[in-house]
Amino acid sequence: MAAKAAFFHNAQGFSIQSSNFTNHQTTIIQSSAPTIDPSEVLHKHRAIEASHTSKTAESAPKCKVGTRTQAITNLIDWAKKAVANPSPSKKSVLWFRGPAGSGKTCIMREVARICLEDDDLAGDYFFSTRVPGLDNEAPFVATIVAHLIEVVPALDPLIQETILSLPTIFERSMKLQVKKLISNHITSITSQTPSPRIIVVDGFDECRDQKQRERLLHLLHILVTPPHPFCVVIASRPELDIRTAFDLEPLKLITEIVHLERYETSGEIYQYLSDEFARICQTHPAKRSIPLGWPGELTLNALTDKSSGIWAFPSTVIRYVANPRRHPVELLKHVLDASSTTSSDRPFAELDALYEIVLNPPDVDLPLMKRILHVVMEVTRLLSELFGSISNFYTKNILSSSGLDKFLSLEDGTTEMTLCDLHSVLSVTEDIERPWIYFHHKSLEDFLCSPDRSGDLYQLQADTESDILTPCMHHLELWNRKLVGPDANFQIPDENLAFLCVIWKQLLIEKRIFPPAFLDFDFRIVWRCIAFAPWLPPEETLFNNFVDNFHNDMVGVDLPLAVGSCSRTIT
Repeated sequence: MAAKAAFFHNAQGFSIQSSNFTNHQTTIIQSSAPTIDPSEVLHKHRAIEASHTSKTAESAPKCKVGTRTQAITNLIDWAKKAVANPSPSKKSVLWFRGPAGSGKTCIMREVARICLEDDDLAGDYFFSTRVPGLDNEAPFVATIVAHLIEVVPALDPLIQETILSLPTIFERSMKLQVKKLISNHITSITSQTPSPRIIVVDGFDECRDQKQRERLLHLLHILVTPPHPFCVVIASRPELDIRTAFDLEPLKLITEIVHLERYETSGEIYQYLSDEFARICQTHPAKRSIPLGWPGELTLNALTDKSSGIWAFPSTVIRYVANPRRHPVELLKHVLDASSTTSSDRPFAELDALYEIVLNPPDVDLPLMKRILHVVMEVTRLLSELFGSISNFYTKNILSSSGLDKFLSLEDGTTEMTLCDLHSVLSVTEDIERPWIYFHHKSLEDFLCSPDRSGDLYQLQADTESDILTPCMHHLELWNRKLVGPDANFQIPDENLAFLCVIWKQLLIEKRIFPPAFLDFDFRIVWRCIAFAPWLPPEETLFNNFVDNFHNDMVGVDLPLAVGSCSRTIT
């Protein structure tokens, strides 16, 4: 009984007779398969910081009230019209291109904000090399989808169901992500009134991998192709692969291109500088010692001129001068004479960092790139110094890509290939109105002329002038050979040679630059070239004066044949 009573351990006050007991034990194991939270999966793969409403964007520079209004208005107007006209033949992509540091991101944030307020924003993505995780394609689709859910709540259960059925969706191809998460649910998006249809993408060039950029452009093309209802406003620097993509089908047929550098901004920059310096005068700890009327109209004009429409310069100047631990008057002096600053006191550190990135593209011939940049800069300066302005007459055959190839005796296409990644800081295209290479931003010249700032890209002005004068003499000698000898063939000099003569005189006589090639050069070639140039336009009085006075200028000038040795005097 004792054994049987074990079944009723600690039981009292009862008895059991004539019974058989069998001990059955049942073990219950509770287990559950891991549950998937679709919202958590989506949140894990999106990039919150890529939105214009992120904490990063909240503290980032913004358009000053009353500035960039024309550009913003044009972008918004285009987007509104594109959404209102959903025809298959519409321009459904707007590429907003502009130089480095020109304020594209500030404008695009304002565009995204307005679109959101008007219930038009389907999604936005701001690429950035400065924010971790925003320099690649991985979070792009998840971020756009997450925003779509916010503005189209009916999408939420559909997206959750899709993620539940395919939990690894964000590890699959970008094309599949778009198909499963967006394309398959188009009717839910278009059935909502109003229907958000504008996608804003900024800093596209800051997606580092060109292959990823190619895939993303393909995805954007899918999203603007019916039955997809979207329009895309995309901003970037004009990098080679991006320019090429928009120059080719299918994007070429559906893309409107807006050039930021074509907007007049000098008045806005002047007002910005004026307001910001006034603020410094009112709030700086040293405000009592700041002179009345500082910094003055001349300084404001000079800074505005240096800005050249690129907002990175004035904003960098203000950030530097506003340092509460240094006197603003002294700091502004550093700005106005940046070449005198030391490496530990760099007023343009942010701007320099930008140029260091842009001017060091992969696989470039750096010495050749440096040579071309300095030649462009110096020839442009010489023309301005000589004629007061730059016109097509003197530059179309010299400072164009093909002209520089010929002038510097490079293989055809070398200049364009060397500079193909620098379109964000200079214009290389054969534009009808300005068919020559020119810098977008004057501060780039300051950068290249400062050894402390540009490092390996620095070159002495005298070396550049010698580098220009040597090809001048080479081409003049080639022309002269056609006039003498048994195979003499008289040929009227073209615009190139006239230009070379002027530069020859300017560098050799005015600046007394004597490159080694001068030792064997016959100066009479220059006079002969000028004398045989009847095509010179009559309105060019400087050239006429040059023809009349050339020999007089040369008479009595000592031209050294070697340093410290003999010399030859023109008579």
